[in-house]
Amino acid sequence: MNNSIEKIISIDISSNSIKIALVSDHLRIEHTTRQNLKIYNEDIDGFSKRIDMDDLWYKIKFAINDIIKNHNATDLNIIGISTCAQRIACVFLDKDGEPIYGGPNTDVRGIDSAYLIDDAFSEEELFEITAHNPSLLFCLARLLWFKEEEEENYKRIHKILMLDDWLAYKLSGAIYTDLTSLAESQLIDIKKGNWSSEIIEEFDIDSNLFPPIIESGSQIGYLISDLIPSFKTKNRNIPIFKNGADTQLSLLGMGAINKGDLGISLGTTAPLHLVLEQPYIDPNMTFWTSYHSIPGRWILEAHAGNTGELYNWFKKSFLKYISEDPDTLIDSFLKHSKPGALSTFAYLGPELMNLKNQTSIKRGVFVFPPPMMISDALPTLKDFSRSIIENIAFGIYENYSVLKKFQISNVFCGGGMSKSKEILKVIANVLDTNLVVPEYKDTSFIGAAMNVLIALKYFKDYKTIINELIKFEIIENDPSLTDKYIQLYLQWKNIKKKIDNL
Repeated sequence: MNNSIEKIISIDISSNSIKIALVSDHLRIEHTTRQNLKIYNEDIDGFSKRIDMDDLWYKIKFAINDIIKNHNATDLNIIGISTCAQRIACVFLDKDGEPIYGGPNTDVRGIDSAYLIDDAFSEEELFEITAHNPSLLFCLARLLWFKEEEEENYKRIHKILMLDDWLAYKLSGAIYTDLTSLAESQLIDIKKGNWSSEIIEEFDIDSNLFPPIIESGSQIGYLISDLIPSFKTKNRNIPIFKNGADTQLSLLGMGAINKGDLGISLGTTAPLHLVLEQPYIDPNMTFWTSYHSIPGRWILEAHAGNTGELYNWFKKSFLKYISEDPDTLIDSFLKHSKPGALSTFAYLGPELMNLKNQTSIKRGVFVFPPPMMISDALPTLKDFSRSIIENIAFGIYENYSVLKKFQISNVFCGGGMSKSKEILKVIANVLDTNLVVPEYKDTSFIGAAMNVLIALKYFKDYKTIINELIKFEIIENDPSLTDKYIQLYLQWKNIKKKIDNL
């Protein structure tokens, strides 16, 4: 292998961004681009949302061109383009391959059609089949919404795809899906690994609408001829690899591939995924079961909610006027403040996974000591910043504590917030465990590139790739601080119970 010229283009359509990276065959991220994903509301209440699919495709082509132009094309050998995308998002195509609808993971128009699902299946029956809830969130409910509300468009639907399926189709012209994508559709039998005949027959859905299922990481063809003139690279036959859900690719890039490995993705949200060797159906119908990218592996998901979104909101709302680098400022605040932040607590979203109750309106609250004459110890912006990070850590801890009933071997972290060592220290101390953190935090890029190397037989297995190419740092927990955080968590939880009743 010649590390100087052999590259992989990794594409990730995340919850808010279109991200593309150039990755070497030694898994070094050499160039990245990021553009905003354009999503708009179709109703006043903001339940119905759409992705601007034309804008999305234009930005993907522009970003690929931008990456290629930043390198010497005569020496640039693209050995593969590898795709992944946000989970739950789906696309309905007409017979000409044009999108009738493209909906992000935040589109809950299915709330108006969920009663059809609830009438046909009890919550227990549906969860036993799909290991997912609530019924309003997924592709099935959206499909039924079109059947009820836009019958003419429903009749035009020729193929039902998840978002990564569509991206791979646009690049290759081939239509496939994979289990990591399908697990988030509520159309699959999670134990059988195939479309659910019970669900499809119950709602009289034409089975021809569903594409063939392949393994995540499979090569599905080559870059279509219409795009070759646009991408002026040395090689003309560029293989296209379809991966599926970006969260599962992030687990690969973290190194979380073995039974008992737990991966925490610190992105827009913070899902926790425990790697299993067989599917587990949560008897409490709280935690989801999905497929890992690796055949023969499943993942059990707990979810702390909008963590990175909260972090970014706080930076934009409170820090952008006093610092051009709010991330460094928060790191400094964490270094120079103590756990508990002068009894300042934040209640702004992160908590134990409870998606069945996701439509309830909750209050965002800071609790802190007010100015009093008897004390000069008053919280400052430094303490409010720490309370935000501790809120995130406590939300992760609530989910981690439930997953601990399974045997957890190693805890891995990746995603944007994992770029801060100070934030990782707080999480490690709250969880009372060491964290294994890869060198590159944009782990979906690395996971997508790993699948290319496996498919092209550059490496025989994932374990070899991880051992040879991925560097890790261990963030160690401090047991003395963990004792303090246990007490703080109990205080935080006690106040939260009261706030939840407001």
